[in-house]
Amino acid sequence: MALFRIGMCAAATAFVVGLTACSAPGQTSGDPEQFVVIDTEELGDFSPLLGQGKNGESKIFESLYRVEEGVTDRIPAAVPVLAVGAPEPVNGDLSRWRVHTRTGVTFSDGSAFGPEDVVATYNSLIDPAFAAPIAADYDFLRRAEQTGPDTVEFELTGAYADFDHRLFLAIAPAEAFAQPGPADRAELNRHPIGTGPYVLTESRPDQVVLTARDDYWGERARVRKFVIRRSDDDNARASQLRDGADGTVLPPELADAAAKDGYRVVPAVANDWRAITLPSGNPVAGDPAVRKALNLAVDRQGMVEHILGGHGAAMSTLINRVYGDIYDPAQDFGYDRAEAARVLDAAGWRIGADGIRERDGRRASFEIAYYPTEVLRRDLTMAVVSDAKKVGLEITPVAVDKKRMTPEYLAQTAFLLGGGGQPYTVDSQLYTKLHSRYAVPGVGSKWDNASDYVNPKIDQLLDAARGEANPQRRTELYRQVQAEYHRDPAMLALVTTNHVYVMRDNGWRVTPTALEPHSHGVAWGPWYGLARWTR
Repeated sequence: MALFRIGMCAAATAFVVGLTACSAPGQTSGDPEQFVVIDTEELGDFSPLLGQGKNGESKIFESLYRVEEGVTDRIPAAVPVLAVGAPEPVNGDLSRWRVHTRTGVTFSDGSAFGPEDVVATYNSLIDPAFAAPIAADYDFLRRAEQTGPDTVEFELTGAYADFDHRLFLAIAPAEAFAQPGPADRAELNRHPIGTGPYVLTESRPDQVVLTARDDYWGERARVRKFVIRRSDDDNARASQLRDGADGTVLPPELADAAAKDGYRVVPAVANDWRAITLPSGNPVAGDPAVRKALNLAVDRQGMVEHILGGHGAAMSTLINRVYGDIYDPAQDFGYDRAEAARVLDAAGWRIGADGIRERDGRRASFEIAYYPTEVLRRDLTMAVVSDAKKVGLEITPVAVDKKRMTPEYLAQTAFLLGGGGQPYTVDSQLYTKLHSRYAVPGVGSKWDNASDYVNPKIDQLLDAARGEANPQRRTELYRQVQAEYHRDPAMLALVTTNHVYVMRDNGWRVTPTALEPHSHGVAWGPWYGLARWTR
């Protein structure tokens, strides 16, 4: 059955590609039912196990739940898609949850969706045989099982109070996981089969084409063809807009310049943070006093005003206002250069003749790596370099290619990290970034706890909070996490940046944006609800 499905998909893809010629880069076809966008992410990697649609944003796949649109001042609700109703704790036990699945849904190959597909997708995700890079995000899951004709139960490793907001994973057919093996080599990764409103009809390194399904189980999408091209260079994407593309995501200053002659800016509030890792393996960047001093020495509000153009907010503990009462503003780091100097003085870092501090013959100097094609990362890096020098810390910015970002490199070198991969619970915002289990080489992804931070008290608080059933007690535990982090920070968190999209104003009535994670390609923004656009 799995081979039959995949073979049908491959044949259909070849047939459609042969019949539909796409316009060359820099041109549009003039088709009012087509939309051409420029993405920042590499094209391909369509398997859910590789992160495709892990927050419900895929156009090919669908999830049990998706993020509620139009809610940006708090954590949005989990809206059922392939599920019916909200998840239910079994017998009140927060370590076992039940979900009822929707009937009457079909995959793009015509086969029926059922609870067995949910079970196979989630169990494969956590099965080491599939080597899913996002498996660490689901370390709380022990297994999923079908317990009825339209019912799935999830057995967890322990109580998990916020489980309802962790069911955004895209679902693929059970047959796609029949043969265990690395997810990046699976046929599903090249020929995806989902229940979503679009099907993949062309895939090249420089272009992907999604075509609306006529047999979609819900309302057919009116944007019939969604063409996605790729460039990770901010200036190149702005240029391609001028050459005729219909939309992209840009840094604020480039977006404002591009929004003319029939284009408009669509801002989206995001819980997408930027922070600099301060790896424990670096004798300067990993020093607790240097970490604390840097958090006091940088002008975050100045970065928001002058680099983000107001499209964002200062963030210093990875917790902000969207988390409601959990957020404790008293634990934020203020801009206090004098206090930063006192912290360094007390730790024995003394100002040298050239203004740079030294201790025991070691110069207070280290490098920060950043991606040069991303204007925002570059500008934030330079701002940190400037602020750090004012308190006697010498930081050298280093432009690096993404391929250089190996675990070994990150263990020694500070890096301007973007985060907020699944920021719809406090647990998913903090756990993999701060818990010491991810400081062990080979555990989680290379971005998890990239500072190799070890703090037993924070470990204890994070473990207790994720299983705490009482909301007031859970709130207090997370506020204690912030207080401990303020005493002993793991990294240099800087800002949350909203995402700014530019799109052609060509008559489409778009859906509201959702509170966005770090991912800010064209799966989000005004295109999050693409299938529900109307004229």
